[in-house]
Parts: sequence; C-alpha cells; structure tokens
Amino acid sequence: MGKIKKLLDFQFDFDLNQEDIDEELMTRNDYDYQYEKWLKSKEFVEYVNGELDSTRPKYSEYDIMSATRYASEYITIEPSEVGKKVYDMLFSEKIEEYLTCKTDVWITKNT
Repeated sequence: MGKIKKLLDFQFDFDLNQEDIDEELMTRNDYDYQYEKWLKSKEFVEYVNGELDSTRPKYSEYDIMSATRYASEYITIEPSEVGKKVYDMLFSEKIEEYLTCKTDVWITKNT
C-alpha cells in the first residue's frame, strides 16, 4: 500500500539532477520534432506507398486463370501415367513458368 501511495503522490526518487532532467526533456522534444518532420516528408510517403504495394496481390485473377489454362494445355501426359503428386508438381511448375514469363515481359516493357 505504501508503494502505491508513493506512486500516486508522485514522490519519485530517481536521483536525477536538473541537468539530467533538462537533457531528457530536450531529447524527447527532439524525437517528437524529428518524427513530426518525417511524417511530412517525401520519405514517409514513399514508405507508406511501399507498405501498400506489399499488400496488393501480385497477380490478377485473369493472370491466374491464364496460367492455369497454359498449364493445362502444355502438360501432355495424363495424371494416371505419373501419379497425382508428380502431376501436381508439373502443373505448379507450368503455372509458375507462365507467371514468371509474364512478369519478365512486363518488367522488360516498363523499364
């Protein structure tokens, strides 16, 4: 009970002199100032835009549908010939191949 009363009465004994207190207050104000300045900067806008870009889907629904169609057309063996596991792996690889080629073409056209 004594500790709580001491906290409520703000009777702290931090052993700080006035110079230490002033230095701490100046540092806090500087951090606040720097943060406010950063919020209004071009770097902050770029940071926020980068964060937003990282949450967007990389491929559209159309891209996924096209990749699936591509995989279906270019795999020439039946699942029963190689087994489901191997066929699924081939299918996934074909989808990845399509999307990678599409991304490479897009990067080449837009750089």
